[in-house]
Amino acid sequence: MNLTYLQTFLTVAQEGSFTKAADVLDVSKGLVSRHIQRLEMSLNSKLFHRTTRSISLTESGRDLLTRAKQIQLLATEAEMRVRDMAQEISGELRITAPLEFGRSLCQSVIPTYCQQNPKVEVICDFGPEKKRIELGEFDVAIRAFDTLPEDVVAKELGDMRNVLVAAPDFFTTLETVTIDNIEQLPFVLNSQNERWNHLQLVRGDEIVFKQVTGHIRANTYTAILSLAQQGMGLACVPFMHVEAMIERGELLQVLPQWSAKSHKLSLIYAQRRITPSKLVKFNQAVVDWLRANPRYLI
Repeated sequence: MNLTYLQTFLTVAQEGSFTKAADVLDVSKGLVSRHIQRLEMSLNSKLFHRTTRSISLTESGRDLLTRAKQIQLLATEAEMRVRDMAQEISGELRITAPLEFGRSLCQSVIPTYCQQNPKVEVICDFGPEKKRIELGEFDVAIRAFDTLPEDVVAKELGDMRNVLVAAPDFFTTLETVTIDNIEQLPFVLNSQNERWNHLQLVRGDEIVFKQVTGHIRANTYTAILSLAQQGMGLACVPFMHVEAMIERGELLQVLPQWSAKSHKLSLIYAQRRITPSKLVKFNQAVVDWLRANPRYLI
């Protein structure tokens, strides 16, 4: 099948007129007619009902129109992919994530990404508010969503791995801490989401649920960790946010053989036929970082 003839057919069908199709294609009406005639001859099928005042598609024409639209989409996608490969990656990349996770991105992902893609302008917006990804306000969100908005794609990364920590001198007056008595100890609670104070502790195939209590709450992990360092209670926080503090001895990991399953983490971006290379590369950088640090997720 001659693709030029097929494009002419698609234009005539969409415009509903040979004359209008000729104007759109910037060719003569006679050439449009010849393309349609030759296409009909090659298919051995009539595609249009013609009168002096109007044209309409035959049954074969309607079927071909459906196929022609699919072919046009594939051709457009192929063209964009080739252009995307040939052109430099540039433009804006707008990222949104929770505050502390955003800080981890700034430490571990974004600097390398910017070095590898110097013509991309990275715009970060980190905080508790969930931005409208489906409306194009941001290119990608890294968050936990209970219900996904319509017209978005979610690439699940895994469950955030939380650990229990406390100040080194917190246990000086306490007896041995075990999985059986952990809920009897005071915690610095998370005020952002009450569900995060209902711990799902896992060790291999074992799962234990604990509801912890405390007299102080904070809505950011930075504040929770600051309070825990001052001996105000235990804290249940993502391992990625406290790893360095444990290594420096500023906090001790409590029940290190147990992890707390927090919430699912996903890369979320608008649904589209072709994902820009700058976004593909960023998403892959996040995935590679988490794969290189398997203790961050469960």
